[in-house]
Amino acid sequence: MNHLAHFHLAGNQPDYIVGALLGDHVKGLLRGERPAAIETGIRIHRRIDALTDTDPQVLALLTQLPPSLRRYGGIALDVCFDRCLSAHWQRWHPQPLPAFCKDVYGILQAQQEHLPAAAVTQYRRLQQFDVLINIRHWETVDGILSAIGKRLRRDNPLHLATEQLRPMAADIQLAFDQFYPSLQRRLRDEFGEEYPL
Repeated sequence: MNHLAHFHLAGNQPDYIVGALLGDHVKGLLRGERPAAIETGIRIHRRIDALTDTDPQVLALLTQLPPSLRRYGGIALDVCFDRCLSAHWQRWHPQPLPAFCKDVYGILQAQQEHLPAAAVTQYRRLQQFDVLINIRHWETVDGILSAIGKRLRRDNPLHLATEQLRPMAADIQLAFDQFYPSLQRRLRDEFGEEYPL
């Protein structure tokens, strides 16, 4: 899952939303250096990633990718799953997506003291380019995957990935629609009362 799904799965809990962003920036053991609820948000982010990477439906979808893309298939599908969520947002959340995004950015801005500089830069870029809404368009998916590809050290095919992913759009959407509710159930089961969604 990418940014939009992590924010959505944080369940409108401000500290969990901060943790959802920090999950990409904080590595290693959590030692109580941040408020407990923010660290829970980071743990939720990490668990989402682990459950996604090991889910049988996601693994089956990865095998359908062209061989040249399989090594980077997890990255590609994470971005595509955000596209699925954004394109059909009304299925998953009662609040309109623009209002949800405005709330998320307001929370992140209010809690900047808990964010490293790289995380602040990241959320400001998401806001500046309206990524969480525009991810529904393949052009945005292409731009994100190309940018990720440039950050990776070795040569990779991510700048060409959408050419291979677009014909699979229906299969990706079907896998997302089946997997996402089960992911929400697993999070509720594992985090119990701590999990607000």
